[in-house]
Amino acid sequence: MRTILANLITDEGHDIAAEAEDGYQGIFKYTNTRPDLVLLDIIMPKMDGIMTLKTLLGYDPYAKVIIVSSIQSMKMVKLAINCGAKGYVFKPFQRTRLMEEINRVLSLP
Repeated sequence: MRTILANLITDEGHDIAAEAEDGYQGIFKYTNTRPDLVLLDIIMPKMDGIMTLKTLLGYDPYAKVIIVSSIQSMKMVKLAINCGAKGYVFKPFQRTRLMEEINRVLSLP
């Protein structure tokens, strides 16, 4: 899924600062690269997406994070947004929907 996302994002003219296999690695790479946007799944090894989100925002309260997950529960969407995610996209995603959300979140102050 990371490869599909990376290809889609680069095809749309954006750069990929880093990729991570799990939440711990994601936090480490975020602190080293400080990307404009983070895409997180909820289900990840070692540290789930909600805990990763909370940790990232503890480090950088202005981090822009979009959850991209197969969990299509409104309860999970509300939890992610309440924890600080700027957006949530369901998998399988439509390319246009994902890019609209990426561009929307990138345009936030």
